[in-house]
Amino acid sequence: MNNIDYRIIFYIMRLISFLKTGLFIYECFRILILAIILIIQGSEPGLSIRMIFAASAALFPLMALFICIDINRYKTYLPLFAAGKCICIFMELGWSIISRQVTMIGSIDSAAILAQLILSGDLFALAAVFMIIKNVNAENTDIAEEN
Repeated sequence: MNNIDYRIIFYIMRLISFLKTGLFIYECFRILILAIILIIQGSEPGLSIRMIFAASAALFPLMALFICIDINRYKTYLPLFAAGKCICIFMELGWSIISRQVTMIGSIDSAAILAQLILSGDLFALAAVFMIIKNVNAENTDIAEEN
């Protein structure tokens, strides 16, 4: 008989459940922060370009919600979620470098601080998605070994 410490398994399950819920909450706050940035810089030209970036980011809360509700049904979309997060991170880095806000030289405005918070949050969200993918793959491996 296997000597498996089930406390570790239950701890990992609670951690992954927390990550899924936290990912959904973060994605909702992320959309809210993007809307605040658009409102703060609303009088500047180029608002329609920013709206395009914000509209594409609206898919992430929906993906996080579906993953939170039923991971087994939507686990095939986890790599797509991770790829989208990578694209967002590189896009945000590019925008920060082009607009010279990565070092916040000059006047520190609230939009630059919020943009850096979004970038940091996206890095943590990407790490959470990778942990969820690893957990789902481990569960699939365990199920395949049992059969």
